[in-house]
Amino acid sequence: MGVFHGAIAIIRKDGSPIGKMRNIRWTENIGRADVRGLGTILTSEVPAVSWGGTGSCDFYEVDFTTTGVPGVIRRDVQTNQQFEDQLVLDTTGVTIDIFKKVEDLLDPNTGLKTAKAIPYATLTQVFLESDGADVTEGALAGHNQSFRYLGPVLRRS
Repeated sequence: MGVFHGAIAIIRKDGSPIGKMRNIRWTENIGRADVRGLGTILTSEVPAVSWGGTGSCDFYEVDFTTTGVPGVIRRDVQTNQQFEDQLVLDTTGVTIDIFKKVEDLLDPNTGLKTAKAIPYATLTQVFLESDGADVTEGALAGHNQSFRYLGPVLRRS
């Protein structure tokens, strides 16, 4: 099996591919506390005391109101109050599934390969923290979203 790269990555939300995505990054941080005890400055243990997941993704910009991970922010509202309500009342977030395309079968008649998508990672309870765009001279416009997610990435089988 070869290395994972952009050409074989499929990013989905609720089973539907997310289009125009350039990249996705995620980081899990484990907070640890130092245990020393009286009479020493040397650390004897470092127990985990917190965990946090953050991430970001970049897109080719098409339309500011629709580019990005579907469902993480609602801009199809009429008032500031509706916009605020959509943010403060969201307690579930979204799930982002990342798949790797691999060879499935080789057609014995044509010699053509067929592909299948296998699970690579799932980010659960994703909540948007920032949403922005960038337009630069001589370049394609971009869109960036950063987020927090509440569940660790686990190996799916």
